[in-house]
Amino acid sequence: MEGQPKICLVGPFGAGKTTFVRGFVEGKGISSHDVQSPTFTLIRQYGKDDKVFHVDLYRLDNEDEIFEAGIFDLITSDELVLIEWADRLIKYRPEPSILIEFTHGKGTERSIEIIESP
Repeated sequence: MEGQPKICLVGPFGAGKTTFVRGFVEGKGISSHDVQSPTFTLIRQYGKDDKVFHVDLYRLDNEDEIFEAGIFDLITSDELVLIEWADRLIKYRPEPSILIEFTHGKGTERSIEIIESP
């Protein structure tokens, strides 16, 4: 696969995945005002020229549903894609990808571990 590595976000509810996407989008110079978890829409696009796609796999019952929803085509494209609940991709995890694992700490603390795939 050519293009940019996909950013795969994993972690429990409330661990900071969508907040990370909001900061990422803002860091790209795109308004983060409309960044929300695409749990019901599955895919959101931010920006027009410098696009960022935001995918949420939480509602998928099995990973083969990524074909029906058009997600497979997106995650294998050259587009910049951040994927929440990427641990639901076992057979189809895009390569190269950067895996970011979010965990809860004490109170409002969060920690992240960044792992880059070859």
